[in-house]
Amino acid sequence: MSINRLRAEKILLFNDKEFKAKMSLDTIIRIEQALGCSILKLGNKLAQADITITEIISVITLALRAGGNNLQDKEVKGLISEIGLLEAIKMAGELVTLALNVDDDTDEKKSQVED
Repeated sequence: MSINRLRAEKILLFNDKEFKAKMSLDTIIRIEQALGCSILKLGNKLAQADITITEIISVITLALRAGGNNLQDKEVKGLISEIGLLEAIKMAGELVTLALNVDDDTDEKKSQVED
């Protein structure tokens, strides 16, 4: 569930808990520094199923912190263990996609407006 795509904000659901995450430019820089690779390379790793659990936790943790949540890695690991690894991978993929601002719906809306 997205709350403000223009500000790269998204609500992440961990069972019954909601947290705001933000993928601003500053967040992307922090992720790149933490992981030692570009956000594009991280997107490719996700697409090729070559991402590590550590990378997933880093993306989610840094996005949650940027959203105003004071969560530590240990707390995020607990939240991820509640929802499962596959859901966490999906969540990290949505955050990276949000960071890259890749939105098929926007392209469709633009083409409909032009017609």
